[in-house]
Amino acid sequence: MAKTAHGSQYATTAQLEKFLNQAFQTTDSRQVCLALGEAVRAQSVTAIAIASGIERAHLYGAFASERGPRLSTVTKVIAALRMRLVAEQPPISELKRCRSQRPVHGHLRYSTPAGVAGLLNPALETSDLRAICSTFGEIIRAQENVAEFARRIQIGRTRLYRSFMGDRSPEFTTVLTILGAFGLQLRVKRICKPKASLDRYSSPNVAASAEIALPQQRPVEFPIMVEA
Repeated sequence: MAKTAHGSQYATTAQLEKFLNQAFQTTDSRQVCLALGEAVRAQSVTAIAIASGIERAHLYGAFASERGPRLSTVTKVIAALRMRLVAEQPPISELKRCRSQRPVHGHLRYSTPAGVAGLLNPALETSDLRAICSTFGEIIRAQENVAEFARRIQIGRTRLYRSFMGDRSPEFTTVLTILGAFGLQLRVKRICKPKASLDRYSSPNVAASAEIALPQQRPVEFPIMVEA
């Protein structure tokens, strides 16, 4: 990648979001892992280690190894960066590469990009590994021919089942491969803080102080009417 996350150029969450999404858009797991590693170093490895609950030494090597990190590592780091993962369809120009692929069989909800994204995104929003893996497992089991699906994505059927069972954390590359089979990509989105209420009287204390500040209304005096 031409740009890195080092320095003040990617110091804000908005800049990191753009930087990481450029990597996710390549659909190259290696590029994504390198970008995540850059983001961690740019924000301080120690700070991310504390926020994510991951050992500092593990963070250094997780995104540099050939196999890449586990999904649990990625979700924790993304959350520590004050972001969350979302599954989305790539731009139309990139979908041309998927047209030659055979469609995924099964119920419409479990086979179309919109349907799969609709199932996954509520789980991804929680950043909870068990919820995410449970949803992936549900989608895989719902395929009409799991063996054929496994062959198409070049992952053994047994490994595919086991990757999302119980408390297992699948390899992140496995997740990217499965999403790609459904015509989806991962992206990151900033977690925005809830906005303060625009109603200045929504708080009882504010309402009370507002009443005190109001000027006292004086009675209106009508002129005395004199009979002619």
